[in-house]
Amino acid sequence: MTERHDEIDEISREKGRWARESGVDKGPPVINDLGLEVEALYTPDDIAGVDYLRDIGFPGQFPFTRGPYPEMSRRKPWRYALFTGFDTPEKTNERWKYLFRAGQSSFNIVYDLPTHLGIDSDDVLAEDEVGRLGIPIDTIGDWEALWADLPMEGVQFNSNMETLAAIIVAFHIATADKRGIPPDRLWGSISNDPLSTAVSKGTTVFPLKHGVRLATDLIEHCTRSMPRFFPVNMKAVNMAEGGASMVQEIAFVFCNATCLIDETLKRGLDIDDVAGKFSFFGCSTTHLLEEAAKWRAARRLWARIMKEKYQAKKSASMAFKFTGYHNPLWLYSEEPELNLVRAAIGALASALGGAQAMPHPGFDEAYAIPTEKSQSLALGTQQILAEETNITKTVDPLGGSYYIEWLTNRIEEAIVKKMNDVEERGGAIKAITDGFMQRDILEYFTREQQRIASGERVVVRKNKYRLEKAEDVESRIVLHRPDAEAVAGHVAGLKRVKAERDNAAVQKCLGRLREEAEGRQNLMPCLVEAAKAYASIGEITRTLKGVWGSYKETVVV
Repeated sequence: MTERHDEIDEISREKGRWARESGVDKGPPVINDLGLEVEALYTPDDIAGVDYLRDIGFPGQFPFTRGPYPEMSRRKPWRYALFTGFDTPEKTNERWKYLFRAGQSSFNIVYDLPTHLGIDSDDVLAEDEVGRLGIPIDTIGDWEALWADLPMEGVQFNSNMETLAAIIVAFHIATADKRGIPPDRLWGSISNDPLSTAVSKGTTVFPLKHGVRLATDLIEHCTRSMPRFFPVNMKAVNMAEGGASMVQEIAFVFCNATCLIDETLKRGLDIDDVAGKFSFFGCSTTHLLEEAAKWRAARRLWARIMKEKYQAKKSASMAFKFTGYHNPLWLYSEEPELNLVRAAIGALASALGGAQAMPHPGFDEAYAIPTEKSQSLALGTQQILAEETNITKTVDPLGGSYYIEWLTNRIEEAIVKKMNDVEERGGAIKAITDGFMQRDILEYFTREQQRIASGERVVVRKNKYRLEKAEDVESRIVLHRPDAEAVAGHVAGLKRVKAERDNAAVQKCLGRLREEAEGRQNLMPCLVEAAKAYASIGEITRTLKGVWGSYKETVVV
C-alpha cells in the first residue's frame, strides 16, 4: 500500500511539473456542461481513491458499473427499437412490416395526443389531432388492426405510454387472448411512468396519487402474472426532452422510480420480485464522454440503492437496464442532414454507456414525423455502429480511462446531491406537485439557451459556421401530412364499433370498474374485461376520472 501511495505521489508531482513547464495551467479554466472544471490531463492520481473491485468490478456483477450483463453486446447487438406511429393502426402496421424486413425485430409504438390523454378519436376534443403525432388507439379493434399479420409471441413489443399504460396492456392481453396466447407468454415493456410525465410532458391524466395507484396495479399484475413483461420503463427521456441536464435526468427519474417501488412493496411483494421489472429510457447527446460516464454512474448508483436501501439480493434486482435515445431537443432545422451526425454520436454514447436498446431518431424528428427514408437511415446508423465499428468486441471499452472514471465519480456525486434535494422536499410526488423538478429543469434549460444565443455553446450552422448563402432549408424538409381520408375512415370505424358492440356488456364492465376504482382492488382484471367488451379508451378514462378527478398542472414561473 505504501508503494502505491508513493507511486501516486510521484505521478502527482510529475504532473504538476509537466503542467508548469508546458504552460497548460496558465490559461482560464475549462468548464464542461456539467459545470465541472476539466483538467488538461487525467492520471492515476485523479482516481487514487477508486477501489477496482468495490467501485468498478466486472460486467454482470455488483456494482454493475461496467454493464448489467457479462458479455453485453459482444455476440448479439443491442435491440434495434425505432418508435413508429402515425395516421391509423393500419398505416402503422405497414411501417412496422417495413422495419421488420429491414432488420428491426421488435415492435415499438408511439401514440397520438388524444390517445395519451384518454380521448376517443370521435370526440370533438380530438379534432385535428387524430393520427397527427402518433397512432390513435381507441378499442381492442385498433389493437387487432395494428398487429394484423404480425407475431405477438416471441417478438418484443415496447410502448411509449405513461399514464394510461394499464389500459394499453389490457388491450394487449385481450388481443393476445383472442389468438390463444396467454399473458405469461407476452414479451415486452411499457413506459407506465405518470411521475416523469408530470414533470415535463404534460400528458398526465389523473391526480398523481391515483396515477401512481394505476401504475402500481400494472406493476403488481405483471410481477405476479406476466414474467416476461417489463411493466415500467421509467421515462428519463421526458425530463431530458424537457430540457433537463444529465444530472437532473438521472436524479429525478431515480426519485420517481423509488417512489413507484415503495408503493409496489406496500402490496406485499418482495424487492427481488419487483426491482428486476424496472427498466429505464433516457437520452444521450453529442457530449460523448460525459454521456457514457453518466450511464456508468447511473448503473453503479442504482445497484447501490437497490442493495443498500432495499436489501435486494438478486443480481437482476440491482442491474440497471436502459434504452438510449439521442435527444431530439438538440437536433436542429439548420442544415438538417447534420442531425445524422449528431444522432450517430448520441447513439455511440449510448452504446459505449452500455445500452440494451436504441430507438434512434430520424434526422427530421425535431420537426416532423420521420419518413420511411429517415427511419431507414436511423436504423442503418445503429446497425453500422453495432456491426461495422467493432466497438462491441469488448465490454465497456472506455472503462479504466482515468478521465472516464473521474467523470463517473463526479457525475454520481452530483446525482446523489440532486436526489437528496428531492428527498428534503418530501419525495417525488411532493417535489413535482410543488413544481420543484419543473422549475429546476426550466432554470437549467434557460441558461443553456442563453449560452447558445451568446455563442458560448456552439451549435454548428446555427450560431457558428453559418453559411452566408444558405440553401433553402424547407426544400429539404419533408413534413408528414396526415392522411385525412384514412383518419376519417378510422373515426367512422370507431363509431361503427360503438354502434355494433354489446353496449349493455360495456356498461356493466364500466360499472364494475367504477366500483373497484373507489376501493383498493387491482384494476387490471377489470380493464381486461372492459377491453374484451370493446370499451373504448375514452370511456374507460372518463369512468376513472369520475372517481379520481383530473390532474391539475402545476404552474411554474
